[in-house]
Amino acid sequence: MKKYENLARAIYDIGKYSFTALVVGQFVSEKFNWLFMVAGIFFSMFAFWLAMRIERVKEEADG
Repeated sequence: MKKYENLARAIYDIGKYSFTALVVGQFVSEKFNWLFMVAGIFFSMFAFWLAMRIERVKEEADG
């Protein structure tokens, strides 16, 4: 199903953008904040996990 594939891809992109902004941005910034870094890591991991679950649902529906 195409809609699940597009949704999973969008959530992967959100995870990548949040990782870049919240985690990598901490190393570029002059002020390092552990809270944003940890929150960014957890949010990115959640987004990647959710996208994998959506892809798994898509594969089971096609299966």
